Amino acid sequence: MVILFRSTKRAVAFQSAMIKGMDEDKCADNGIPLPNVTSKILLLVIEYCKKHVVENEEEEYLKKWDTEFMKKMEQSIVFDVMMAANYLNIQSLIDLTCKTVADFLSGKTPEEIRAYFKIENDFTPEEEAEILRENQWAFE
Repeated sequence: MVILFRSTKRAVAFQSAMIKGMDEDKCADNGIPLPNVTSKILLLVIEYCKKHVVENEEEEYLKKWDTEFMKKMEQSIVFDVMMAANYLNIQSLIDLTCKTVADFLSGKTPEEIRAYFKIENDFTPEEEAEILRENQWAFE
């Protein structure tokens, strides 16, 4: 997907350090490539950026809005938004999506995390016990 820079307000678009840099370097005239970003994900990213331009002085309101914005997303969409924010270098959205994932994983056991991400445990019971013993400080 390619977005044409001319059709997006500068303040919204410039929340992306990548887009701002491309504009400054005069590389954005023919559009900006967005590999693996669907229109659904791009619309969420733009919604976030628009809100943060319009409401940039209302910090408490934005925190509430951010919370609600993330709550309405399916977990799989959060990862897609995180990848798009990372590609576009929108640090505040990267931070928000990472916090959302961290909050989701908080308090989960390694087995629950493996099940969620469909990760096979390739450690033997002996290897796992050794890792737990060596890193006991992380589980205190």
